[in-house]
Amino acid sequence: MPSLGLLLEHPIFDSYNRKVEGLNTKLSPTDADFRPPIDFDAHAETIAAFKQAQIYDRMRSIEDRGGVFDAWVRSVDSYTGGDLAYLNTKGIIPAGAIIKKGERRAQPFHEKKRFDATDYSATGNVEEQEREEEEEEEGVLDKAKLADMEG
Repeated sequence: MPSLGLLLEHPIFDSYNRKVEGLNTKLSPTDADFRPPIDFDAHAETIAAFKQAQIYDRMRSIEDRGGVFDAWVRSVDSYTGGDLAYLNTKGIIPAGAIIKKGERRAQPFHEKKRFDATDYSATGNVEEQEREEEEEEEGVLDKAKLADMEG
C-alpha cells in the first residue's frame, strides 16, 4: 500500500493561467469563451480541512490498523537482490538493476499483494492473503530448484 501516502498536494496551473490570460484580453467576463484563471489558494482553508478529515486521518487510521506502509518499507529495506540497486545515492542505474525481458534473475523483487490494496475492504483477511503469497513463493522456489537440479 505504498500508494497510501501518495497525494497530489498542490496542483499548479501557471501554464494554463498564462494561456487563458492571453485569450481573455480580448473578451469580457460575460463572454461565453471567457475562462477565469484557476487559483486554489482562494480555497486553501476548505482544502486543508478536507485533506485532514478525509485523507490524513484516514491514512493514519489505516497505518495504525495494520502497519502496511511500515511493512512495505521494511520489505524494500530487507530485499537483497539487485532489482532495486537503482535506488542509490549516486543516481546511477547499475547494470544489475536493468531487467531484461526473458532473462531469469537470481532474486527478483516481488511485492506482496496486500501492498497494492488501497483500502482494507479490498484486502480482506490480510493474514490469509500473506499465507497464500508465501505458499506461491515457495512453489516458485521449488520450480526454480527443480529446474536447477534438472540442468
